[in-house]
Amino acid sequence: MFCLVYVAVQGQESESIGTQEVLVVKSYTPSLSDAFKINSSPVSPDSLLTKDKVLEFKIKSVPVVSTFVPNKATPLKLQRRSSRTPYNTLFSGGFGIKSQLFLDVSSVIELDRTQRFGLKIYRDGFGGDLPNTILKSNQQFSRFGVHHNLRSNDYNANTLLQFATTKNNYFGLYDRDWDNLLILGVDPAIKRSVFKIRTHWNWYDFVVRAIEFQANLTTDNFDTSEQQLSLKADFEIELGDGKITATTEVKGLSTLFRESFFGRELQEEQIGVGSLGVHWQNTSSDFKLKLGAGMAYSSKMDGFSSELLYYPEIDLSYQKKGRVMVPYLKAMGGVKMNSYQSLYSVNPYLAPTTTLNPTFSKYNASLGVRSSLSSILNFNFGVVYDQIENFMLFERLPFDGSNNNDSYRLSNSYENKYTNLDLYGFKATIRIDLAKNNFVRFGTKYSYFNTNSTQQLWNVPSLEMNWEGQFNWKDNLTFTFQGSLLGDRIAAYCPIFLNQQVDNVQFQEENVPLFVSTTSHVAYKLSDQFDVFVKLKLNSVGPHGRWLYYNEPSFLLLAGVTYKFDFQY
Repeated sequence: MFCLVYVAVQGQESESIGTQEVLVVKSYTPSLSDAFKINSSPVSPDSLLTKDKVLEFKIKSVPVVSTFVPNKATPLKLQRRSSRTPYNTLFSGGFGIKSQLFLDVSSVIELDRTQRFGLKIYRDGFGGDLPNTILKSNQQFSRFGVHHNLRSNDYNANTLLQFATTKNNYFGLYDRDWDNLLILGVDPAIKRSVFKIRTHWNWYDFVVRAIEFQANLTTDNFDTSEQQLSLKADFEIELGDGKITATTEVKGLSTLFRESFFGRELQEEQIGVGSLGVHWQNTSSDFKLKLGAGMAYSSKMDGFSSELLYYPEIDLSYQKKGRVMVPYLKAMGGVKMNSYQSLYSVNPYLAPTTTLNPTFSKYNASLGVRSSLSSILNFNFGVVYDQIENFMLFERLPFDGSNNNDSYRLSNSYENKYTNLDLYGFKATIRIDLAKNNFVRFGTKYSYFNTNSTQQLWNVPSLEMNWEGQFNWKDNLTFTFQGSLLGDRIAAYCPIFLNQQVDNVQFQEENVPLFVSTTSHVAYKLSDQFDVFVKLKLNSVGPHGRWLYYNEPSFLLLAGVTYKFDFQY
């Protein structure tokens, strides 16, 4: 070991250790030029130093006369608004002069979240006779109906069952001396009944948007029977910015009269009408349009110029934002079914035997402008034009000397007549909305009829007016009114001679003056559940009303009470 240590020491002394230099380089540190540096906000030296200034003031007392009186009243308490829903049942009844009896009962009850059931009972009329009438002249109307509503997120369905009755009298005799033996044995009453069933279905998001079915059964005390059926369907498809809508409808009726007026044989009327209308509608821009056409076919073509009837379905209007004037053009033709039930609704003194034909309105066009000023003053003015085939009117029937105690054979009833004509005219409507639920509306229409037919236009006035309004005061007092005016018109007068032939009577013209009828209704709220009301009806005084020698009661007054409550099964 000693030798080894010695050898190692000698080796170190003989070999020298070398020296090596190492260069250390500092890591790179990037720098930005002054152009890319974010400079601090410059602060300009303020040469004017502002200092807080103490405002010193002194109060100077001035003697005045004080008029302030402290309010010693108790503070008002906020009343929570009632969240109660309206009452679901309403009972209204009243009595008036001329043995008037008024009854109105209606109720709508929620069966569950998707179903509602409604009930309606209505009666109106007067039992007293009118002055200067030989025969009974009282009038009565009643209606009973039930309604069911079924709704969901996809559809809404309404079904109605209704039974209505009307009672009138053929009391419109001529002003002449009548044989008491003839008059005393006559019962002038005409009683009609209608049973109606209707169901209407709506779909919100489906090609078939609506389907409606209706069936009517009409009868009277002269053994008249009429059945009506109607089926209507609406379709809708989106197309571009608008939509295409199609409407198809089929109607039919079968009417049986016990005997015709002139031949006294059994009279039967059967008519079927089918129609189809297609139009495209777009309301997304200022220019709102509805363009389309329709066609119809009738199984009874009496008075029509062709087998297929074509008519327009056009509704155009332009409303620029900010403009109050809106010009429009509208043409909606079509075929109307004239049934015994629809005709006696217009003229209750229609005989229980008449001719039934459909009416074709070729254009039913109106061109005009409507405006709305600050949603207060609304005005509509337009000119109208139409070509009508089988224009319907009422002609007075002659006296039948071979009468067998039939009250409508004393030249006091009407039948239907038809003619072709062109209609020109204008219409105007103005409505003023004064405040919430307070408004006044007035409308007028003037028509000029041009016809080449020898048929006289009996009982067709050129001037027609109507008005309505409503005023509320503090939600306690409500006043409503409505009325109409019929201008001068020409009626057929049938002279009565001994042994005259019923089918060979010469008509004479008789002028019927204008007729005005207005109704007013005042209701006062006693409490949430009780109201009292008064109804007043005024008609023109004279021997004629709407129809020749059928005067109307000049003054009718009725008072009653309304009770509202909740009814639950």
